[in-house]
This record gives sequence, structure tokens and C-alpha cells, in this order.
Amino acid sequence: MITLYRFFPAWNLPCISPFVTKVAAYLTLVGLPFGIRTQDMSRLASDAPRGKLPYIEDSDGTKIPDSNEIIAYLKSKYGDPLDADLSLASKADAVAWTRLCDEHLYWSGLIEPRWRMESGWQTFIPYLARGTEITAEVENTLAGLRQHILREFEGQGMGRRSSAEVLAVFKVDIDALSDRVGAGPYFTGSAIRSIDATVYATLIHIIGVPFEWAGKDYALSKQNLVSYCEGVKERLAATT
Repeated sequence: MITLYRFFPAWNLPCISPFVTKVAAYLTLVGLPFGIRTQDMSRLASDAPRGKLPYIEDSDGTKIPDSNEIIAYLKSKYGDPLDADLSLASKADAVAWTRLCDEHLYWSGLIEPRWRMESGWQTFIPYLARGTEITAEVENTLAGLRQHILREFEGQGMGRRSSAEVLAVFKVDIDALSDRVGAGPYFTGSAIRSIDATVYATLIHIIGVPFEWAGKDYALSKQNLVSYCEGVKERLAATT
């Protein structure tokens, strides 16, 4: 059995990470049996390839990191029932949309409201604490984690923008996704593909989580994206 390692679940999602959610969605859509294990964070550096989540451990002990590398590995070893019939151009398009979600929208749509905006951060703290009493020591630990993430945010470049500028580029990406989905029901039309695991995981971590901000409101105003997420969620539930 494949084991998927995560941070921890929240908001009726398998993990607080969209990348773990993506892999869980892909495994479900292709019908591969898997289990989910919450990673012991004190052992992350030693257990996880590259010291990051998600990673999977296959039944033979092989460990694969990174959501996109995991999906590529699964396709190579277990077949590609979702994308095998796609043209090379369509596969190239999927790579580009994946990069938009993973390398751009992730920063503007998740890191900005959760980690930089003070209201979002205060909302996030209880989930990160996971029921632990929020003492001064816990607050200091979480503040240190926040500063680490914000340094990455700035290093990536998105965090060098003002919040208004971040919202503006966020809206461009949401518009692009909405225009591409169109009437759906899935990202490329009537057939569900592996790109749907990526797009769904990104969008549901924007519209389906308790961080209130203008970007979430904007995404929710795109009724086709809301319907898209509902449709993929129903497909996942039916496949489980």
C-alpha cells in the first residue's frame, strides 16, 4: 500500500497543505489504494526526502517527494488512466497551468491570507496549535515559524509586493482559471484529468477554508469555479 505523509487535516480536507491535498485527490481519482500518515515533524528532516511534505512511501519502501514528482512516479509505475490519451500540446498546457497554481497562485492565494495578513494569521494559529494551550512559549514558536515562511514569501518575490498588489495579481490568475474552466464540468471539459487534482486542491484551499479576505470573496464570485470545486469534490466522494 502507498502511504502519503501529511502535516495534519483541517477544514474537512486531508491536510492544511494544498500539495498534500493534490496528491490525495490524484490517488483517489485513479483508484490507487493508499493510507495517510501524519508526519512526526521532529523527524521530518531525517524521514522526508528533501525535508518537505508531501512525500509518499511505496509498498517497496521507495520514497518520492514533491507533489508533481509523486504524480509522475505514479503514472510511470501504475499507468496513466487520466491523461494517457492527451495530445502532447494538451500535456504541455497542463504543465503550464500546474506552474500557475503551484508557483504563483500558491503564494498570492494561500501564503498572503494565512501567513502575512494579521487577521488570517490569528485565524490560523488555533489550527497550527492543534488544541494545545496557546501559551507564550507556543506563541513564540509559531511566531518563529511565521517569520520563516514570510522570509520565503519575500525571497520568492510575491512578498515584496504590497497586499494590494498581491490581490491584483491574484485576480489575474483567478480570472485565467475561470476563463479556462468555462462551463466545465472539469478543467478541460467533460473528462476529469490529473490537472483537476492540482486546480481543485488550489481552489478549495482558497474558497473552502476559514480565511476571510478580498481574494476569497473574488474567487467565490466566480460561480463556475465554485461549481467546478463542488463537482470535483462529488467525484472524489463517489470514487472513495
